[in-house]
Amino acid sequence: MRVSARILASTLCFSAVYLLAYAEPALDATPPASSVESSAISDFLKPYALASKDCRAALEKAAGLIERGQWRSAYNALESFDKDNADPFVLAMKTDIALHGAVRTDVDRAFGLADLEEGQSLESLRKGAGDYEQLPLDPPALAAAQEAAGAPQPGILAKELGDYYCDVIARFSGQWYASDNEILAKAIDEYGKAYAAGVYDGASLQNYAEALVRGNRAEESEPIYLKAIELEGANAPLRYSYAMSLVHRNKKAEALPEIDAAIAAYGEDSDRVNAIALGARTATELGEADKAELYFALAEKDYPGTATAGILRHMVAVETKNVVAADAAADGLVASHGSNPNVVRAIVSAWYTAGDVEAARSFLERNIAKGGDDMTIGALEFYLAVLLTQESPSAADKAAALTALDVAEAHLKAAFGEGQDGGVLGVIAGMRRSLAPESAPDAPQAK
Repeated sequence: MRVSARILASTLCFSAVYLLAYAEPALDATPPASSVESSAISDFLKPYALASKDCRAALEKAAGLIERGQWRSAYNALESFDKDNADPFVLAMKTDIALHGAVRTDVDRAFGLADLEEGQSLESLRKGAGDYEQLPLDPPALAAAQEAAGAPQPGILAKELGDYYCDVIARFSGQWYASDNEILAKAIDEYGKAYAAGVYDGASLQNYAEALVRGNRAEESEPIYLKAIELEGANAPLRYSYAMSLVHRNKKAEALPEIDAAIAAYGEDSDRVNAIALGARTATELGEADKAELYFALAEKDYPGTATAGILRHMVAVETKNVVAADAAADGLVASHGSNPNVVRAIVSAWYTAGDVEAARSFLERNIAKGGDDMTIGALEFYLAVLLTQESPSAADKAAALTALDVAEAHLKAAFGEGQDGGVLGVIAGMRRSLAPESAPDAPQAK
C-alpha cells in the first residue's frame, strides 16, 4: 500500500537532540563534536531517567543512532530490547522516532523508517518516490495494554502520546478512527499528565495550549502559554498563537503587545503578514485608528509595489463592517492592481466569506462600468460569473453569468493572445456547459 509522505505539523515537538546539538557554545569556545553530541543526548534522555538500567542502555544506544539519522536502526534497537512493547519508556522513544523520523506513514498506525546516507535528509526522502516497509505501531493501544498490565505511565510517554494525538488531528482530521473531538480530548488529557509530571518543551506546551483553546477551555491555556513563552520567547508562531488566543478571549488590548512581539520575531518569514493583519484588525476593533495605520504602513513597507497592504485594508474593513472603507479599498485596488486576477479574487472572496454577496456583486458591477484594460475587465467579468453561480443560482443569475462569461472570454482572449490563456478559457467553457449544457461550445486548447 502506498501511503502519504511524512510532513510534520509545525507545532509538533522536535526532540532536544536537534534543538541542542546546534546551540551556541558557552564562552565562544567550540567543544569537540563528540562532546556536543554527548550533551545533546544527555539532555534528550533526562525524561527517561527512571528507566531500568538495561532499558536505559537500550535508550542511549537508540538516541545515539537518532543523532546520526539512523532512524530505522534506532527503532530496531528498541524493538530488539522490548519486542513485546511492555516497557513504557521504550514505547515513548518509539513514538518519538515514528513522529519525527518517518518517511511514510499509514494514518499514524504504521510508519516507514530509513537510515539516512551521507548527504540525505528526511525531507528529500519524504518528497521523493519509493516505498518503505511499514512498521506497525499503535501507541495509544500499546499504552492502554501497559496500563492494564499494571505498568505506571511515565511523564515522557504522556508527552509523546500528546504529540501523537496532535499529529493525528493536524494531518488526518475527519479521517481517523476517532472523531476530532475525541482525539482533542485525549491530547489535552495526555499533555495535562505530562505537564503535571514536569515533562514538556516549548512545542508540546504550545500544542497543549492550542488544544485547550480549541477544546473551549481557553482560560486554562493562559499559564501554559506563559510557560511556553518563558522557554521560547523568540518563537514567532508561539507568540502569534498566544495573541490569537487573547483575541479569542476578547482580551484585545492585551493581545496587541503579543502581536508586536510576533511581528518582530517573524523577521522576514512570509507568515509575518498574518501577524500584521491580526494587528490591524485588532487595533481597528479597539478603535485605535492610529495604531491600525501603523500596521498598514508596515505592510506597505514590507511589501512595496504589491497589493498586500490594500488587500489587508479591504479585509479588515470587511471584517469590521466598515462599508465605506471596504468599498474605497477595493476600488483603489482595481485602479492599481486590477489587471491581476488574484487581487480581484481576494477582494470578492473577502466579502463572500463574510456573507456579503451583494457588496461583492456591487463592487464588480461598479468597476466593470468604469471600464479598463482587457485583463482587468476580463477578470472582473469572470469573477462576476463565478459569484453569480454560487449557491443554487436562479435562472436570471444563470443568464447574467453566461453573459458575463461571454464578455470575459472576449477580453481575456485579447489580453492573453492566441493559446496563451493558461487554461482559463477551458474553465469558462466548463462553466458554460454547467449553466447551459446544450449550447456550450468547446474552448480552444492552449498551445
